Amino acid sequence: MKITEMTSESYVKVSIREKIGYGFGDLASNLSFGFVSLFLLFFYTNIYGISAVQASLIFVIARVIDAIFNIFIGYFIDKTHTRYGKLRPYLLFGAVPLGILTVLCFSPLMSEFKFYYALISYTIYCLAYTTVNTPYSAMTNMLTQHEGSRASLSVYRFVLAIAGYLIVSTSADWLISQFTDQKMGYVFAVSCFSLLATFFFLACFGMTKERVVSLPDQKPPTLKEMIIAVSGNLPLINLSVFTVFFYIAYTLWMAIAIYFIKYSIDDVNFTAKFFAIQSAAYVAGTVISEKLINMMGKKKMLQLGLMIGIAGVVFQYFLAGDNIYLIMTGVCLFSVTLGMGFVAMWSMIADTVEFAEWKHGVRTEGAIYGFFNFITKIAMAIGGGLAGLMLDYFDYSSEQISAAALNGINMMMTLVPGLMFALGMVFIFFYTLDEKSYRNIIKDIELRKHNAL
Repeated sequence: MKITEMTSESYVKVSIREKIGYGFGDLASNLSFGFVSLFLLFFYTNIYGISAVQASLIFVIARVIDAIFNIFIGYFIDKTHTRYGKLRPYLLFGAVPLGILTVLCFSPLMSEFKFYYALISYTIYCLAYTTVNTPYSAMTNMLTQHEGSRASLSVYRFVLAIAGYLIVSTSADWLISQFTDQKMGYVFAVSCFSLLATFFFLACFGMTKERVVSLPDQKPPTLKEMIIAVSGNLPLINLSVFTVFFYIAYTLWMAIAIYFIKYSIDDVNFTAKFFAIQSAAYVAGTVISEKLINMMGKKKMLQLGLMIGIAGVVFQYFLAGDNIYLIMTGVCLFSVTLGMGFVAMWSMIADTVEFAEWKHGVRTEGAIYGFFNFITKIAMAIGGGLAGLMLDYFDYSSEQISAAALNGINMMMTLVPGLMFALGMVFIFFYTLDEKSYRNIIKDIELRKHNAL
């Protein structure tokens, strides 16, 4: 959708206060989604008492429904016009319901209907999270048209997102351990994080301002144009297939990490240190990405990152043994790859918008990002489902861990994500939109606009 020409109101440098306020939104998102991602599968199988297969089914069903819903939420966003703006109202009115629904996911219903309760509560949670987080993610483009401020907003968002993840990963286990009844411990911990998330979502709403508005007489692309822009966009297709494999590796690893600490490392007290070290490596991978992209380009940097990750998980599985230092070396190499991969991925998807405009003559950010978000949700559904299915395949039991189950947990933390990285690398090889071709595309688009005047 086209936006108004630059004005003093929309083309502004955003203040540090507003950047922090915007970053509070991702801090809140990670307090909620981070806790769910790290602990819900373990809670289902070890505390709530449903089987790994049932938990797998819950994740698949909920995330597929959520993926489809992600496409529709974009439609509703474009129809939203309030005195608070177009996107910010979703934070104002969605923060409290999302907080309540997060707690309900960990509030056990001990009856013969507990599977259905878990399925319904988690599905509704996913829909609520998408309703709040999708508009939040799009706010960067609405707060300002100043390109420097937009980049800076993303930096603040990332830094505070990591802060939220660290708060959850390093303190959740301690909060849970304050109760002898683990069910109550989980309810207490998730309540604390949900309350904080609600506060920071509301702070994000209050500390930001939408300055960019749409022209009332501009029509969005037709459905046919949107479909062509996606289906006829080979760089987008290759990037999307890579993203499926990358997100499967990431989601599977996140779901199994708690099992790995409990059974493979055999030290639940190491949980906080594990995630602190892992997060530091993740941040390092993200920080070095900017310099590496400037040196070699996004595609080559991503290929390098994938090779680092593959080497790390192979080293961890075959050579680390029980040595905690060698194990954490493998974990750190994997986490560096995650940081590099996410930076490259979300930079490359932006380039495919200009590719579609150059090839098909229509600019369709909504269709491309909607499709890409759909892909990430489907991949997360597969990754979450795969975790439960593989636990069942390796005969995992919360009552007694077998050698087969222990080996399966180790494989899901190492070789399986490594395989996903290797498969993803194949499709990145065929991603042809490098920096040189992208600059030529931009020149062609600008020339067309000039000739059309």
